[in-house]
Amino acid sequence: MADLGRQLHEYLAQSKAAAATGPSAAPTPPAAGGSQEEAGDGGGLRAWLGVLNPFPPGTPPGATVWPWTGEEDPWLPGLSRWQRLAGSGLCVLLAALCFGLAGLCVPLLLLRARKFALLWSLGSLCALGAAALLRGPARLLREPGRGALLYLGALFGTLYAALGLRSTALTALGAAAQL
Repeated sequence: MADLGRQLHEYLAQSKAAAATGPSAAPTPPAAGGSQEEAGDGGGLRAWLGVLNPFPPGTPPGATVWPWTGEEDPWLPGLSRWQRLAGSGLCVLLAALCFGLAGLCVPLLLLRARKFALLWSLGSLCALGAAALLRGPARLLREPGRGALLYLGALFGTLYAALGLRSTALTALGAAAQL
């Protein structure tokens, strides 16, 4: 409790000193462990975040850090972070639309099995596209597991059976393999 009182007094002293120097100097909150010099990163928001700090040590102030863009993806050259984020958001919206429309076909599943499987597969494909835009397709496909390969095979098999062959039986079989 005494440490909290000491931190409060330090903060108030900084506020008074900043008010005395003028409105251009804004006070920064002290670090959780003491003064700003002890925080090692200049205080401010980084000091208040403490353990939850998303910035790696040595990151300059004002730098933006995304954990999924540490390396440039060779399959997406020239796309900025915001373009990838916008594309991913669009893919998520399309996936939600496809899943919602597939949900509307559930009561008529026996009559519209091919339409349900097609919408569900397209929703899954859009969701995978959103993840690929955020993390990068090369990073996602670098080490795919056996289950991921089986799922992708079932997904593309369902789409081929529904769109190419127009076979309800093969589409239902592919949808069952996806599950």
